[in-house]
Amino acid sequence: MSFFTFKKVTLRTSKTTCSLFFTYTLFIASTLFTCASFPSYAQTSHSAALGIPSGNAISLNAVKHMIGQKLILDIRYFCEDNTPSKQCRKPVTAMPQSLLTLLSNQNIGGIILFSENIENASQLISLNYSLQAHMQKAGQSPLFIAIDQEGGRVARLPHSILPAFAGNLAIGASAHQHGNIFAKNVGEHIGKTLLPLGINTNFAPSIDINSEPKNPVINVRSFGENPVQTAELGEAFVSAMQKAGVLSAVKHFPGHGDTHVDSHSGLPRVDHTLKEAQSGDLLPFANIINSAMPPAMVMTAHIQYPALDDTTIRNKKGELQVVPATLSKRILTNTLRNSLRFNGLIITDALDMAGISQFFTEEDAVLRAFDAGADIALMPYTIRNGKDIEAFSAMIERIAIQTMESGEKVKDLKASYQRILRMKQHNQLARFVSKPKSWWLQEVGANREGLSETGSDSHKPTQVAKSNSTLFIKGNQIEKALSEASVTVLFGKDKLPVNKSKWLALMPDAARCLAFEKALYDSRPDAEYACLPLTVLPNKALTKRLIAQTDLMVIGDITPLHANYELGGADQPSLLKQRANESDIKAFSIQAMQTAKSLSKPVVFAALRMPYSAKAAMEFADIGIATYDYAITISEEGDGKDRPSNKEKNRETDTRISSQSLHTLIKVLVGKLEAKGQSPVTWK
Repeated sequence: MSFFTFKKVTLRTSKTTCSLFFTYTLFIASTLFTCASFPSYAQTSHSAALGIPSGNAISLNAVKHMIGQKLILDIRYFCEDNTPSKQCRKPVTAMPQSLLTLLSNQNIGGIILFSENIENASQLISLNYSLQAHMQKAGQSPLFIAIDQEGGRVARLPHSILPAFAGNLAIGASAHQHGNIFAKNVGEHIGKTLLPLGINTNFAPSIDINSEPKNPVINVRSFGENPVQTAELGEAFVSAMQKAGVLSAVKHFPGHGDTHVDSHSGLPRVDHTLKEAQSGDLLPFANIINSAMPPAMVMTAHIQYPALDDTTIRNKKGELQVVPATLSKRILTNTLRNSLRFNGLIITDALDMAGISQFFTEEDAVLRAFDAGADIALMPYTIRNGKDIEAFSAMIERIAIQTMESGEKVKDLKASYQRILRMKQHNQLARFVSKPKSWWLQEVGANREGLSETGSDSHKPTQVAKSNSTLFIKGNQIEKALSEASVTVLFGKDKLPVNKSKWLALMPDAARCLAFEKALYDSRPDAEYACLPLTVLPNKALTKRLIAQTDLMVIGDITPLHANYELGGADQPSLLKQRANESDIKAFSIQAMQTAKSLSKPVVFAALRMPYSAKAAMEFADIGIATYDYAITISEEGDGKDRPSNKEKNRETDTRISSQSLHTLIKVLVGKLEAKGQSPVTWK
């Protein structure tokens, strides 16, 4: 039997000394531990009441009932007129009866919400209340109502309800000075905001170690490249959010950070050695699982990790491939459940992602995930119309029949089912409907409604809020404080501040041009400003002429390039079909910087996402700054301050685009703020 020991590790920062690991031994072998159950959970008699016997005899309906609890469905779209699934794009903002009936008839364990399901706080409460009230009336267990609200670029709630904050990498950039304070504050605030809205589960935080500069899917979602620091920050986030009453699912086990393929579009592979896995990817999971407040759930990664399991399985094309972690018993049961002694719920990442769906059918993926040790299959089947409901119900029956063919599978099913019920009971998921809906509407209504932004750095109520306005205001204060604590001067600190009158910006898109404009005029109302969006590359002659006329050029870089849905809607729709690719944008930006340098014009390179891109810019730029955040906020109300270049536009659309990170960037450039962040990844 081989084994390894994680020793106690101390991380020293300028403000804190953080002990992250207690010593424990992990046994990696074919002979495995038997996990203890949650000792604090009250035993439930729910299964007995449903006719699920403790012995071997069991009915098909009982098996289907238990399988339903092990599924979390998405309700992003649904078309009652039976529009074909691939064409259905009608957001579910109020539950149709057919979906409610499906949830109760199949005893579904939970649902996941997306931004399409959310219009405002009142509507969201009504949606979630109808879900829980229906399940209660039907005599079924309360639902996990889940969301991906990590903060940063993965945030489903609109800013009018909850700020996105700058995200995990920004938290990592603040840690050398502030320790885990921002991880705690962000986690706590997210939890306090989600709970009264009826959301009891958050698939966050991501505790992947971002060690691959070209990682297209994790990057700023990671706390950084240091496993020890990631463990500390992740533990603080989880503990604070769960103390606020919202269950945490840390992700993506066993570690998605060293990949250059997005598992939404393919199947990544991590080729770390076992030793590297133990000291890197696995370390944050191990620490947080064995902390005073372990996460309720651990979410799997759709990645191949041969050092942990090099077993090959046959996919739906008949080809042999290394088993993905989501479907690996060695990884989920041997390593996570037995070796790391995780007693909570193991949940898959969405099974409709290409990392799984392009290789396995829905039915096969669910069966394999359950056999591997997953308690919950997330998004196992896309349901968009009545025909999908029928096909999904038939799939559950087939899975139940196959499960009943093995006594071992039935035994594992019962154990998993009981874990789920204990988790729901222990965390009192039924409490949301123990109070009338009006109580929750009153609790959170004034927290968002009747509030408007009155400047870039504050969110002041325009009227006295009835209950939770202080929570909303605090969220914006945390957002501002994190942005300012994390912003990092990568090079050229001696050239700050800049005192220039004519500014030229090359921004990734039109929305960032508008947000940069607002930020500039808030700090320098006397400045002259022009901006070229790089959605489609500008005319080179025009660019050179503008550079010659400016006093300062600022390049805003988003690497990896952001998706079309993140553009903000300010670009002409016709331009999106011609959108420039990442390599062309980089080449154009370098050429623009070379032109500026030849004309002795100072250049600022602003890495708005990952700081790695600053390395190539050092030769041409005078100043490099990282913000780790490129989010924009779109408000439907103006602030009464017309801007010179978009005054008429604001009148026509009555919208305003702003960005906390760009406000912070401008404040650093003009000398109103000293940047004290430190990059949590090695960028040069």
